[in-house]
Amino acid sequence: MQTQAFPFLNEQIVDRIFASGELTRDDRQRIKSMLLDESIGEHELSLIEKVIEGVVKGILDVLY
Repeated sequence: MQTQAFPFLNEQIVDRIFASGELTRDDRQRIKSMLLDESIGEHELSLIEKVIEGVVKGILDVLY
C-alpha cells in the first residue's frame, strides 16, 4: 500500500486550520511527515509549534 504524499505546512494551511478551529487527520499526517523529514527548517518548526500551541490552549479541536 502506498502512503499519500502531503504538501508541507505553509502559512495558508495554518490560516485555514485556525479559521476552521479544527485540526484534521490530514493536517496531523502532514505535521507527522514534516517532523520525520530531516531537512525541516526553523520556519516549518515554528508553524508546527503554532498549531500545537493552538491545540494545547484549546483553540483548535482535534478531529479523529
